[in-house]
Amino acid sequence: MGPRMRLAQRGIALAVVLVLLAVGSLIAVTGMTRAIVDERIAGNQRQVAEIFPAAEAGLLRAGRWWQEESWGERHDQLFWGDPEGAMAALEGLDRVIRPGLSWSVQELRFEGDVVLMRVRGQIADIGTVREVQGRYRRPPDDDTADANGTLFGWSELLQH
Repeated sequence: MGPRMRLAQRGIALAVVLVLLAVGSLIAVTGMTRAIVDERIAGNQRQVAEIFPAAEAGLLRAGRWWQEESWGERHDQLFWGDPEGAMAALEGLDRVIRPGLSWSVQELRFEGDVVLMRVRGQIADIGTVREVQGRYRRPPDDDTADANGTLFGWSELLQH
């Protein structure tokens, strides 16, 4: 084998090594990109797993609030038919589940003895929110003071 043949073989070997290196780099970059996407998906799933229970906890808390008393009267007697007053009073509740995770009442709509409540769970500074809604039926006015209302008709509303 002559010197020219050895140089040609080295040139081919160099080209093959460079192609293999490029393919290996491409596979590595693709794998890293996939890992980053998987990590983001897992993070989003974690957020959703935290946000829905926060919204549900808010709905339960708001349902109990109607049966609590202020100034000697139950809230379902004081604030019934007054969405603005009820929303302002509900704002005074502790709505923080843990630092950065909270709930808030977004809507109250009265229909006879039933109020539709739409509650949002959210993680601060992220922008992802989830909402649930439920209905609370107050006890009849002629019922005793210790009568309880009923929370029913839950549904989850997907947001952002």
